Amino acid sequence: MQLRPLRLGKSRKARQFTKLIPFISIIAVLTFLAIFLTTLSGSNSVIDLVFSSSNLKSTNDRINILLLGIAGGVHAGSNLTDTIMVASYDLKTNQVYLFSIPRDLWMPALKSKANAIYQIGLSQSDGLGLTKTVMGNVLGVPIHFSLRVDFRGFVQAIDAIDGIDMVVDKSFDDYLYPSQGKEDDLCGSVEKEMEFSEEDAKKLNITPGKKTVLITKEGQIATDSAEEDKGIKYFSCRYEHISFDKGETHMGGAVALAFVRSRHGTNEEGSDFARSKRQQKVLEAAKNKILSLETLANAQKVTELVKALGKSIDTDISVKEAIELYKLSRKLAKINSFVLDDSLLYHPPASDYGGAYVLVSQDDDFSIVQRYVRKVFSGEITEHEQSSNPRIEEATSAARSR
Repeated sequence: MQLRPLRLGKSRKARQFTKLIPFISIIAVLTFLAIFLTTLSGSNSVIDLVFSSSNLKSTNDRINILLLGIAGGVHAGSNLTDTIMVASYDLKTNQVYLFSIPRDLWMPALKSKANAIYQIGLSQSDGLGLTKTVMGNVLGVPIHFSLRVDFRGFVQAIDAIDGIDMVVDKSFDDYLYPSQGKEDDLCGSVEKEMEFSEEDAKKLNITPGKKTVLITKEGQIATDSAEEDKGIKYFSCRYEHISFDKGETHMGGAVALAFVRSRHGTNEEGSDFARSKRQQKVLEAAKNKILSLETLANAQKVTELVKALGKSIDTDISVKEAIELYKLSRKLAKINSFVLDDSLLYHPPASDYGGAYVLVSQDDDFSIVQRYVRKVFSGEITEHEQSSNPRIEEATSAARSR
């Protein structure tokens, strides 16, 4: 395996081991969740180790947990949630229903995308609390617990166990991998205040009037750089080339993160399905390594895991609750995954939202989404289905072509 140009060598000072045996269960649970969230994965393996307890807070025999994943760091938008999921455990059937909420979902009451809710909550000293309330309202269910982790938790947890052994199924390259530390690099563009007529604003999918925009070195107006394909066009300096070779390899935290985050790989590794498969492989390898005698019997490794997770996790799950969740988790029978997508939401013209690329519900109170969730819980909907609604598909197609 080759990874360019990331630098992977890291040194660590030995730390004194303290009495951590009571926390090993918590470490396992939170580590798996950290790996799950920071890789943006829908892997069922993680949920296998989290849910099932009749003694925890619940409503209608369901325990609902909000799972958030952020990039972290000090750059602008470091607290935006790239991953938003709600996992609902049915205490009667021992099944988990996992709902993925798109980060671009528009919240009319807050006039913001879903991925900014946690950040807004932090400004009010209650990031998790506000996000639990908002996402609970979207789905129509109360949220009992929540957990937020960032990429540091993933990288440091893998490094703390001295990496993982993996088998790369296919060689692939990704020339558009986000370069750490360059998230806000303007790549030579400069800010300029300009006046836009209705006609010009419509062409650029922005609101008319005076606006401060970025002008590229080529003189282009980078107004729609929030869209992934346009962001690559205007800000190529924010991306780097990584590559992986087929075969057995040992991965440290940074390499493992690149392996599971890559979204534009060659050799059929650029699909969500391929990425999900890679994530599950890494998750399984990490789980086995964490629960191995090699790790649990090593005082320094356990200490590193505790410290790595402690710096990158925000949760309202208490020590007692985490231990209980882990002890009773083996009752889980099945995981059912669902996505709020074009079957429930659609893309409006970007100009209606100040040039932002958003998803909106067909109603203002999310009653359609909530009805969908109730049908899932009742068994009327048993698997995720794509939309066949012509109006929604037409609006989505038009928005994506802009």
